[in-house]
Amino acid sequence: MAQYVIDNRPEPIEFEIGDNNLARTLQNAKNLLMTEMGEVPYDRYRGLDPAILHLPFDQMRYELTPEIDRVMLWEPDVEVVEATAVQDDEIGTLITVILECGLEE
Repeated sequence: MAQYVIDNRPEPIEFEIGDNNLARTLQNAKNLLMTEMGEVPYDRYRGLDPAILHLPFDQMRYELTPEIDRVMLWEPDVEVVEATAVQDDEIGTLITVILECGLEE
């Protein structure tokens, strides 16, 4: 399977994707990464638990991949390979996720 990288840098949503299922799936995965737990009414467990960002950095990095894996359960076409975090002056904590996706380009 091909691997793709997404992160939590804010970007506009692309509404004109057309029939590109891969681009739509990766955008859905990024939207899940950008969603905080509790934001979605009637589905309060969808999204990243913001408490993980307040843990000591070493502990947060240890617990990040399982948390991202839980979040990506709402996008069944991707599988989390690895998630990393670094401190970024612009956005705070920059989360980078490597995904495997079985869809073809």
